This record gives sequence, C-alpha cells and structure tokens, in this order.
Amino acid sequence: MKKFISLISAAVFSATLVLPQTLAFSAAAEESALEESTVFDAAAAEANPFQATGTANTLPYQLRFVPERNFVTAEEVAAGDVVIPAAVYISGSTANRFGSVMVKYDAFRNDEKTDSVYFSGISTGDTAHRTSEKKTYNSSQGTFTTDYVPYCFGSVYDDEYDSNSPMFTTREYACDPIFGSTITSAGKNKIKFNASFYNSADERKNGVKKTNKDFIADVTVDENGNGVYSYDYIDQSSFQTITKTATLPRYNPDTPEGEKLPDTCNSVMWVAGTSQLKDGAEFLGSTSDEFPLFHVNIVISKGTASGIYDVQFLTRETVGANEAPTQLTSNKSKEFPTELVGTSIAVGVDSVAVTDSQQDNVQFYTDSNTNIIRATDFASKILADVTYTDGTTESDVDITRLVDCYGATPKELYDKQAKNGFFSSPNMPLYYNGKLLKWKTTDKNVTQNIMVGKRGDLNFDGGVDSTDIFYLSLYIAQKAVGMKTTLYTGTSTDANMEDFAFYLMDFDTLGQTSTATLDSTDIYYLLLYVANRAVGNHIAWDSFVL
Repeated sequence: MKKFISLISAAVFSATLVLPQTLAFSAAAEESALEESTVFDAAAAEANPFQATGTANTLPYQLRFVPERNFVTAEEVAAGDVVIPAAVYISGSTANRFGSVMVKYDAFRNDEKTDSVYFSGISTGDTAHRTSEKKTYNSSQGTFTTDYVPYCFGSVYDDEYDSNSPMFTTREYACDPIFGSTITSAGKNKIKFNASFYNSADERKNGVKKTNKDFIADVTVDENGNGVYSYDYIDQSSFQTITKTATLPRYNPDTPEGEKLPDTCNSVMWVAGTSQLKDGAEFLGSTSDEFPLFHVNIVISKGTASGIYDVQFLTRETVGANEAPTQLTSNKSKEFPTELVGTSIAVGVDSVAVTDSQQDNVQFYTDSNTNIIRATDFASKILADVTYTDGTTESDVDITRLVDCYGATPKELYDKQAKNGFFSSPNMPLYYNGKLLKWKTTDKNVTQNIMVGKRGDLNFDGGVDSTDIFYLSLYIAQKAVGMKTTLYTGTSTDANMEDFAFYLMDFDTLGQTSTATLDSTDIYYLLLYVANRAVGNHIAWDSFVL
C-alpha cells in the first residue's frame, strides 16, 4: 500500500512540474478550436447576434432570483409600498465562455400576472450605474475598490476592477414605442421625448438631413394607475401620418419636469463588451455566483391583498409573441441549458400546514457551497393549506420557494457538524419563515435527507491528497477488469454512501447525467487539483465542469 501511495505521490510531484506546459497546451488547443469555429459562428451572428444557433453540450446552469427576504406582514403593506432588494445570479461551471444573457421575469398570483407586485431600480455593472463613491469589495481574486457595481462578468487584475465595457439593455426607463427615445416628464400630466425622422421618401432618397423634433403629449391616468398618452408621427415606410397610443406603468403625474419616467424594470439583456466579444466573458471569482448579474427591487404595492406572490422567469412558453425568452448563450452562439429558479413573496401569512410534497430521496452538497439550502434544490413541489392574518384561507398553495433549512448553508453544516469526514442528516427539519414546517395530518416535522462532503475526499479524512488519487485510481482499475468493488470503504451503514462518494468524485459531470461514470478524466482532474494546491495555486472544482 505504501509503495502505491508513494508512486501516486511521485505522479503528483511530476504533475506540478509539467503543470505549466499542460495548461499552455490546453490553452493552445482551445484557441485553435476557437479559430476553426469563428467563420461559421460569425456568419450566424451577423444574421442575428442574439439568436442561439444550437444548444451547448454542458451541464445545466441555474438562474436564480434571490430577494433579501421573502415575507411581508399585512401591517407593512397597509402602511405603504414595501421595497425588497433582490439580485439575479448565475450558478454553474466557470469553464465556459459567455456571449450574451437575456433575462425576463414577471410577478404572478395563482399563475396569473398581477400588478400588485412590480419591479424598480435596476442596477447593472455598466457605466450608467456607477456610484458616487468608491466601495471596497472582497473576492476570491483579491480585495478591490471601485465605483462600478461589480457583477459576475467583471474582472480583477492586480487589485484593479474592470467592468469590461459591458452592453446592458434594460427596461429601467420608459421609451416611446416607435423611435425608442427616452421619455421624461414635461410637467404635470405631460411627457416629452425627442426623435429624428424623414418627412418623405424623397428626403430619405436624396439624403436630406432628418428633422429633429421634441414630441410633447398629454397624459391621462387609467383605473390601474397607468399613464396613457398619444402622439402623431410619420411612418418611415409609408410616410403616412399615424397616431400612436401607448401606456406608462404606474405613472406619477407629479414627476418633476425633466426627470426620466420609470418603465417595468422586468427585462435585462447583457452582451459581452468589445474586449470580450471574440473570446467571450469569464466569471469573476472562483464560483460563477460570487457576484450577481444584476440587482433589482421587488415592490409590494400598498394595500396588496394577503397571499403568495411568485416571481417567475419567462420562458418560450410564457414570454410574449415575437419576444426573446430568458436564455444564456455562449460566445459561439450556443444556448446553455438552464434551470430557472424564481422566488416567492408571502404577504400576511399567519400559518401553513403541508398537505403534499414531492421531494428527492436525498440531496448531496459540497462543503464549498455557501448558498442557503432551499427546498427548490430537492423538491418539485411542497403544497400547504395557508391561513392569513386577515382570517382568509387557501388550500394546496405551492410554498416550495419559501422553504429552507433555517438559513443553513452546506458549508456551515460541514464546518460545524461534520463527523467521520462528512455531514449527514436523514431527517433535516424544513422551515417556513423561521418556523418548523409541519404536516397537516400528523403535525410531524417535514424533513429532507441531506448530505455534505468535500469534493475529492474519497477516504473522508477531511483533505484532498495523494491518498484520494490512489483510491480513485484503484477503483477505476478494478472496475475496468470486471472486479466487484466499491468507492466507499468506511463504517457508515447509510445506504446512500456509495452514491454520495460517486457524487464527490465525479468531477466533470457531478453525477448529473444518465451516462455519468468515473474514468481517467476524473483522475486527471483530481491530479490537476492536487498539483495546483501543492504549488499554492487557488483552483476551484467549478473550473473543471463543462
């Protein structure tokens, strides 16, 4: 045994010596592959730079809507609008390059769109949202100070932050639907925007300079509080005069003159900056969700009725006709498979009692995961009878997005409660707004089987080293010659230990595919990880996963 481990240790030492050459070769191969595909992808991008030309062969990414809180009291909404800061994160591999991201979302009540919940104050990583003062941020790539809003596709070099000149397009401010010009207040019940246009086909044909005009229109307020305005314009195809009527969401007639009017704030599109267009953008940090893609406020309107309100990303099935859906796209115009995880806001809830639940048998995590454990990780639905503080009730309401483990994270559970090299709780209690979640029929706790381990730690000794390389190599070699063998050789009698060990050692697919297997690729990644750590390089497992 000692000889085998010594041999593996020698292999690790050798890997540290050849690591620079290995990385250089990989980079050259990647660059060559990129050059070969440039002509094809450029042709597709020229036709429509935001249209995906296929699906990337990767594990699914996850797009998450994360509010600072999920619960609002009836007293709060009775007193006024309740503003909840939120952010949208991308979770997944850091090995891929991104070209664009389209995010669309809306608020729903019982699967119907609602005006009681809306959005405001989008904040992105572009120049338009630079702050008045510089702030200091800590990241896995060092501490940096900037007046930009750091976002997931920024970068840090020598403690200097670079936004990489991103191109963000949002519905933060209202624009007229014909010219796309920003609308400002022109005083009480009036709006103004500026546009340029040709008065006739002859003007366009002869290259006459366009007419520049300030459009001013009166605004009336409808029963829903939206502003309605009309204006005449010259259609640039037929050159006929046409009257256009449009609306302004939640129009405030007293908006100061010259101030921009807000739009729906429910759409954000990001495109890689000019310095990243060819090669694509990389994530800032060792994990993709160290920083959000953007920030936005969820606003619960004053007087909103008690209930569960859902914020959902819009898909091809739910987005409007001829509109682009939510999607993540690579720099080669391939769409990344993506799991969309929205959120819910509970207003005026007094108590809940679970009536039905569909949960996975067990949920595995790694100790590096610092995200709050949520029921959306392992449950397709948790339904409950809900009683509100106003005395009203609802049956079989989906509360899945409101359930967690009392705010616990996998990292906290592993660091504080791991035994024998891993954390395991077959009956981890679930919580709703800090209260134990109970079954309606039995009043027993609703629970989930949760296990947390260290990725790469096959012998569960708390470290990742040459011993783990040896045991993984031995397992793969024995499987290759048809020997009956197991990954887990410890004393635990938990029936999930073998699958758990597989999850911790499957570095490229995380056991998430139907064809997942352990092979030489996993040995290579484990060698690479240990070798990098041996020479002091910080490396994250997410950089291996495609």
